[in-house]
Amino acid sequence: MDRLEQSRNDLKIRLDEIEESGYRLSCSRNKDWVNNIFKDIQNTDFTSIDEISIQIEVFRVGKDVFLKGLFNTTVRTSCVKCLDSFDLPIEAIFHYNLCAADEKELLPEKEINKADLDLSCYQGDSIDVVPLLREQIILNVPSYPLCQEACKGICPQCGLNLNHSLCQCDKKEVTSSRFEILKELSLKQ
Repeated sequence: MDRLEQSRNDLKIRLDEIEESGYRLSCSRNKDWVNNIFKDIQNTDFTSIDEISIQIEVFRVGKDVFLKGLFNTTVRTSCVKCLDSFDLPIEAIFHYNLCAADEKELLPEKEINKADLDLSCYQGDSIDVVPLLREQIILNVPSYPLCQEACKGICPQCGLNLNHSLCQCDKKEVTSSRFEILKELSLKQ
């Protein structure tokens, strides 16, 4: 079993372990474990730099499973304005309604509503928490990360990070429109 497969099997909850009062899981994993669960995804714009703390409660009614959890960790990502790396703490509460997936049963395509967004399926006699955590980490890393709310970005002329110092570039508005050349075009009839 390779490390990726081992990390994926690391947090499986067997259905027969979920008692009437529920099942609680509280654990932490190191940063390598977090980075390992993202190895098969290309273009993640972050890396874990801290351990992840995980708390999960699971309740079961028949074959339906209700999972709610909390995790916190810190990731390193890059600011979209100035391109500096910075550490971003993430803490998120999440919940899923899980139903048993019958491999023979294919549901027709339909439009989902907001209530269905936390619906997922499980197969077999256990629930793998790792894909759910991976999804939640991705959802909680901003798609437009800023190192600070007032980030000044970089100078469009010289590329200097304006958060660290001011450049001496001419502050005239730079027009880089492809249509600028059309101003010189003379129209003769």
